[in-house]
Amino acid sequence: MKLDLSELLNGKRSAVSFDYAFDPTQVTGDCAAMPDDVTIPENGIRVRGEAVDSFGTLMLRADVTVSYETRCARCLDPVSREFSFRMERMVLTGRETEREFSHLTEDGEWDGVTDDILYVNEGYVDADADIVEEAALAVPTFDLCEPDCPGLCPKCGRKLRDGGCECREEKYINPQFAVLQTLLDKKKED
Repeated sequence: MKLDLSELLNGKRSAVSFDYAFDPTQVTGDCAAMPDDVTIPENGIRVRGEAVDSFGTLMLRADVTVSYETRCARCLDPVSREFSFRMERMVLTGRETEREFSHLTEDGEWDGVTDDILYVNEGYVDADADIVEEAALAVPTFDLCEPDCPGLCPKCGRKLRDGGCECREEKYINPQFAVLQTLLDKKKED
């Protein structure tokens, strides 16, 4: 969503608040994609914050809440979760870029990082691509349906929580370690 900062840029206001939700699939521009096993529903990213003029420097601060759906890492059941993070970006206009940040290198690097900067375009700033990128980096690497999820049977693939697996009674040995089991059996006989 394009945030209108024209009143902030003209000095009529010292802060502009915003509160909106968006669908990350509708974001245009370069940003990291969400992992393949994570699905964010429509309007699944909620953004609340403000853009403030802090002693001549424009700052955008936002609290972001992401609702997402994925699969349990052990039993593959659907899981719905949510996480939050805080994002802060410096907002630059064309004048500031030339005047105050003329020490940028040829590569466009400033203090080693240019990712924390948003640029004003015709009085508007669009932070959605940065938000999606931060969300892609902050999403948990795996989720469990329950903290003590037993997962799937390694032999038949049934859910161990359901109790329908007969393999539990039998002693399952991974074929790669069958040789070790024969050694253990031989040692018991001796």
